[in-house]
Amino acid sequence: MNRGNVFSDKGDNDRAIADYNKAIELDPKVVAAYVSRGAEYNDKGDNNRAIADFNNSIEINPKYATAYYNRGVAYEAKGDNERAITDYTKAIELNPKYAKAYGNCAWAYFKAGKAALGLPDAEKSLELRPDHANTLDTRGHIFEALGRREEAIADFRRALAKNANIQGSKDGLKRLGATP
Repeated sequence: MNRGNVFSDKGDNDRAIADYNKAIELDPKVVAAYVSRGAEYNDKGDNNRAIADFNNSIEINPKYATAYYNRGVAYEAKGDNERAITDYTKAIELNPKYAKAYGNCAWAYFKAGKAALGLPDAEKSLELRPDHANTLDTRGHIFEALGRREEAIADFRRALAKNANIQGSKDGLKRLGATP
């Protein structure tokens, strides 16, 4: 597991997967090995294998919020925003302080055409991580979709102040006729 984590940190997905495979072979009940291997598969774009690993980890420990969160990420990558929302919501239920799950859930609602439903999750994520650039960007998109122009502009500007590379905020400001 530890060596797999080092390979993962270095971006060597294949060697990380090999080590997680060995960890699972040695102990098929190690939830973290399935979650870690699933994350590597996600990074490689193999979402179906990732989902299978997250399913295995949830079967072993149905109270492991990270498994639901990561499965949500895989479903979102496949364009299945409804399943992503379900998994992010379960991760939040298991860990009410899971800021990333709130932020991703807000984005999945937005992508599913349900911007208003995502606003409370964006707000909660920002309550837990007040200046998180990606969540500010998400809330900006939600505000824009809800016709709340000035709030959208303010969030896009705040997001860019934290991370000048957020293209969505740049595009949002352009659409709204505002400057960064």
